[in-house]
This record gives sequence, structure tokens and C-alpha cells, in this order.
Amino acid sequence: MLKRRLIIIISMLVIIGGSYGLMTYFASLKKTQEQRPPEKQKRYVKAEPITYSDVEVLVSTTGRLASQQYVDISSEVQGKILAGNVRFKKGQSFKKGDLLIRIYDKEASLNLQSRKSRFLTTIANILPDFKIDYPHSYETWVNFFESIDITKNLPDLPEISSNPEKIFLSSRNILSDYYTIRSEEERFRKHYIYAPFNGSFTQVLMEVGAVANPGSRLATIIQTDKLELEVPVEVDNIQWISVGDPVKVTTEDETGEWTGKVVRKADFVDPATQSISVFISLNSTRDNPLYQGQYLRAYFQGKVIKNSMEISRSAVFNRDQVFIVVEGKLQKQQIYIEKVSEENLVFNGVNEGTMLVIEPLINAIENTSVEILD
Repeated sequence: MLKRRLIIIISMLVIIGGSYGLMTYFASLKKTQEQRPPEKQKRYVKAEPITYSDVEVLVSTTGRLASQQYVDISSEVQGKILAGNVRFKKGQSFKKGDLLIRIYDKEASLNLQSRKSRFLTTIANILPDFKIDYPHSYETWVNFFESIDITKNLPDLPEISSNPEKIFLSSRNILSDYYTIRSEEERFRKHYIYAPFNGSFTQVLMEVGAVANPGSRLATIIQTDKLELEVPVEVDNIQWISVGDPVKVTTEDETGEWTGKVVRKADFVDPATQSISVFISLNSTRDNPLYQGQYLRAYFQGKVIKNSMEISRSAVFNRDQVFIVVEGKLQKQQIYIEKVSEENLVFNGVNEGTMLVIEPLINAIENTSVEILD
């Protein structure tokens, strides 16, 4: 039994040893492959020679359109609101001079006519005294008396020629009554509210038939034919814009186009946008209408920068550095930036003819060998 086990163990050792020997022999027959040195990869870049010329730059920005005039209408008298010549409704348009709102005025009209009648009586009572004491002014006051119509505004008061005449008129309350009536006439006009410009109602706070009190807000109106476009301009670009400059204004899809003018610039920076507001005057026409609240794009008049070149902003890194190609290798180069826009910038400060890389490079370092793409 022991002899049998010994034979099995010896057989297994012989088999294992033989297998290892064969494996070593076959491995020695395999040729070792030679290691090739790694090939240097070429990097291709887009570049062009620097050439300077006179570059016209444009400042482009968007903003929202608003009316030049925005008026809250309030009642200065008390009475029932009556319809005018246009519907008293939000969105209703009107023209300059249209009667927008009428406040019930029958009672005020009768009171005014009553006061004028009493004033006529007073004038009639002093005419005999004028004929005796101030004959040189008698005809003047007779003509004034005859020209008074209680349904119309009082005519101008005759010129007082002497101090005694003035004292006489004051003692009879002629002057006081006259100016009181003129004051009431001015107040009576406030029962009628006329449109000060071409526009429309943006808000109606009271309805026809309601009773308005002095100080009650009735509506809000805007001027629709003269509008202003407020656009934010970066602080770096505000120097290129002046009051009075013509401005091209378009819709975002450029289906509509208008010509405006810069009417004013803010002298402070908006802390939220870090920009300065510029206001552009625009006129709306029937053939080419504009609407309050509309978003538009403004293109300000171009300014010329001499001896400069325009490239994409993506080619610049570290704020004012670019890559140039010198003898087939990349080199960093600082530039002087004249003007920055949304996509491009205008620069100079590098010798003409230098090959400038005009595309952004990722993980690029100096002295990298490059080849310029045709």
C-alpha cells in the first residue's frame, strides 16, 4: 500500500517537471520584438498673418420699448363720469385733442351763469356813476358790459386808467367778482379732459357712470407715436456713444427696421447689470408700427479705429494674450485691446506679418511644434 502511494507521488512530480521544462523550451524559441520609439504627433492650428487697417466697430445691444410720455389722469372736480368721444376702455386708442372723459357739469354750469348774471347787474349799477365821474372811461365799460355773454367766458377786463377809478371799482367789488368768475371758469374746464397726444389707455380704474371725487385716479394713458428704447451698454463701450448719434433699430429676426437717435445717456452704472442705460427716440408710423413693451436690437453708429485688426474673442486667453507661431512653434504674445464686442475684439500692439492663431487651443503650451493649416 505504501509502495503504491510512493509510485503515484513520483509519477506526478515527473509529469509536473516535464511540463515546466517543455514550457521553458518553447518560450525560448519566441523572438523578442524590438521596441519602436514613439512618434512625435504634429499639432495643426489655424493661423493667419496680422494685417492692420481701419476697422469700423459697431455696438449692438437689446432693450425694451417704452412710451416717451406716461400720464396718470386724475379728476380735479366732483361728479358723475360721462363718456367722451372715445370708449373709456383699456387698449382704446385716441388722437390728440379727442375728448377722453367728461365729468357731469350741468350744476356747475348753472352756478357759473348765475354768478355772471349777478356780475352783469353790478356792472349795470355802476355805469351811471361812470358817466358822471369818469366820462372818459364810460364808453369802454359800456362796451365791456355789452360783450358779456353768460354762456361764454368773460372778456378781458378794461384797462383802468387812473387810481381813483381803481379805488371806485375795488369799493364795488368789481375786480374781486371778475377774478372769482375767471377762476371758476378755469375750474369748469376741468370737467372736460382732452387727449394731450396720440395714444391709448393702458389702465382704466373707474367706469363710465361712477362718481369721481377730486384726486380720484381715472386712467393711465401713454403716447404711442413717440417711443423710447432703453438699452444697457457696457461701461467699456459707452465711450463710443454720443447724444445725437443715429441708431439703427431692428427686431430680433430683422423683419422690421427703424432709424432712431440717442436722446440721453445715464451718468451712473446700474448695480444689477453693471451697465449704463442709453435712451433712443423712435417714431411709430402706420406703415411701420412700434409697440410699447416690444424688445428690439439697437446698432449704434460705427466708430473707426485706425491701424487695428478684428479677431474672435475665443482666440484670446488670460484677458489679453494670444498664441503666435514662430519658426513652427507656439509662443505667447500680449496684445493691446481697443474694443470688445459680443463675439469679436479689435486689437493692435503686435508686428504686422506675425502668424496669429485665430482659434482657441486646449491644453496648449509654449514651444509646442505646430503646423499651420492651409
